[in-house]
Amino acid sequence: MATHAAGWHVGVDTGGTFTDLVEIAADGRIVFDKTFSTPAAPEQGIVDVLERMAERRAVPLDVYLGATDRFAHGTTVSTNALIQRRGARVGLLTTRGFEDTLEIARGPVGRAGGIPQSKAMDFLHTEPPPPLVPRTMVRGLGERITVTGEIIAPLDEAETASAIRDLIAAGAESLAVCLLWSFRNPVHEQRVRDIAARVAPGVPVSLSSEIAPRMGEFERMVTTAVNAFIGPTTERYIGNLQRRLAGRGLKRPVQVMKSSGGVTLPDTVASQAVSVVNSGPIGGLVAARHLGRMLGYDRIITADMGGTSFDVGLIADGVFEESSAPFLDQGLPVHVPSIKVVTIGAGGGSIAWSDGFRLQVGPHSAGADPGPACYGRGGTEPTVTDALVVLGIIDPENFFGGRYRLDAARSRKAIEARVAKPLGLGLIEAAAGIYEVVTARMGDLIRKVTVESGHDPREFCLLAYGGATAAHCAALAAQMGVRRVVLPYAAPVFSALGCALSDIVYSHVKSEPLPFDDKPATIEAINRTLAELEARARAEMATSGTGDGGAIEMRYRIEMRYQGQMNEVSLPWEKGRFDPADMMRLKSAFEALYQQRFGAGTTRAQTPLELISFRAEAVRVVNKPPIARLFERETATTAEPARRRRVWRHGSGWLDAGVYDFARLTAGARVHGPAVIERDNTTVWLPPGSSAALDLYGNLLIDPGSGE
Repeated sequence: MATHAAGWHVGVDTGGTFTDLVEIAADGRIVFDKTFSTPAAPEQGIVDVLERMAERRAVPLDVYLGATDRFAHGTTVSTNALIQRRGARVGLLTTRGFEDTLEIARGPVGRAGGIPQSKAMDFLHTEPPPPLVPRTMVRGLGERITVTGEIIAPLDEAETASAIRDLIAAGAESLAVCLLWSFRNPVHEQRVRDIAARVAPGVPVSLSSEIAPRMGEFERMVTTAVNAFIGPTTERYIGNLQRRLAGRGLKRPVQVMKSSGGVTLPDTVASQAVSVVNSGPIGGLVAARHLGRMLGYDRIITADMGGTSFDVGLIADGVFEESSAPFLDQGLPVHVPSIKVVTIGAGGGSIAWSDGFRLQVGPHSAGADPGPACYGRGGTEPTVTDALVVLGIIDPENFFGGRYRLDAARSRKAIEARVAKPLGLGLIEAAAGIYEVVTARMGDLIRKVTVESGHDPREFCLLAYGGATAAHCAALAAQMGVRRVVLPYAAPVFSALGCALSDIVYSHVKSEPLPFDDKPATIEAINRTLAELEARARAEMATSGTGDGGAIEMRYRIEMRYQGQMNEVSLPWEKGRFDPADMMRLKSAFEALYQQRFGAGTTRAQTPLELISFRAEAVRVVNKPPIARLFERETATTAEPARRRRVWRHGSGWLDAGVYDFARLTAGARVHGPAVIERDNTTVWLPPGSSAALDLYGNLLIDPGSGE
């Protein structure tokens, strides 16, 4: 039985609107808080929320940080640097003759990949994005390695040194190296790095053979270029944060959330920067699986509505859905292990607008500054939050437990001017329309994520979190026929909770195309590749300075496909060595997953299979305090409202809704809709026909009813 330190585990997630903090005490009690994010200096938002938590414990910040046993962080700094194109100026070195790879891309992937389908289909107004590295910053090198790893043209070292000097003179602040077939033999890329260290000391170098040793020249080059682009920014931010918190008393290293669901440490963040992009929402899935196991759910749809976006993920039989080459932005697919999260611009701060004919919500957001009109911080655009105020779901006098007062008059003015008048609607109709449109968009996304992976959403539990989801989750579940919704106790800061619960993970992947057969040469090649990847992952873990955690677990994945296909199916595998009998087990697992994803009868018995890539993950399972109960027992009663107020619902008009104070609810007491449950950090809306009750851990279990 693992023992726990006297200190607490802290998880911090920096979002577009709020910075969230979760503290798990040694006895398992969860305490959380949030403050507005500070986009211009994101570390300030972290210090602000840490100071608030220290005040709650009535200790100075240095004492609070000194007692912190673990500090894990999900950040948007890398994501924002990429989206806003504010990274390092990158010089790219590639095999001569392949200098135009980033511009040629992979057919329509360079234009349409990574953007909404509606925009991708608008051929007249959708242009390919400019390449991350302009052609003027690309240099070709004389060298050539074959598909088997054989050197047929040695690296021209004098030319390489000259090319590096030329790129530095042109302003390169970071170098990306992507040579043809380097993942089969990395010797030339490694030599380029040695030369760069001599002629341009101090300039960071990203090698494709280390960042993304995978088949797919375009994706490999994009991944390497992205890492070189955001690596210096990410390293600088995490380094500054580490120094600032250490100066205020933190004795532990900052652990940084990755898109694979694990965390890494400051010393390796520059070389793994591409794996940090879009990792913020991943924390929520980590926490969802942890909570699902506690409550007995292993088939979970995660729904996270924050201030700027709505994120959906899937956990099937306790396993995360994965994305083999997620898009970080338009035309930027990357080869990094990543839990699949699909995102649309639909958050509490999403702006409602009209072209005079239709009502639209998002994708643009008012963010934290200036925020929704009702925040009174200079925003004039109507948002989803403004609609909730006008409809009566949010009480402007009791926002964030009364810490902030909202200006309902500004909400009415914004909706009237930007939505109601252009569409010829009344104020209330326009606000109800905003609510209906954004809820319908979220429902469509959940259907897409589940159905496209071969799942029926009605067979899943909807685990809803994020500061804004609680106002929509019951209506959303009723739309889809989902029969159980869990609104976690820490729902407003769930991604931060996932950071605090994440394990330390070092992952290595490599393409090693092999025929699917049980011949000794194939089995030997599989075992050699898995052993090599395992050794690299274990070596990184050994030098990471995380020896005070739990034992190391090894996890494996294998990617395979039918011969002639372009995309692989990724399968979890339970052991690091193969024997001939394993091949039929692997084939059966492949066919079962293939039919689940693409439909019954889609497997092709006569078509040969091929193995493409292998992955090994070293996982140090962090000792985590078991989550403590908030209540000793449940009482099956009907809760009494603290007061009542009118709430407008489309199709029903004004409803007399009970208003409940979450802090006064007891475990087992049931609340029947129409009702509003107010918390310090979020507001829950229960339409007519729905009901909810607290469990012993403070999670709200919602029966959405029929939605009538």
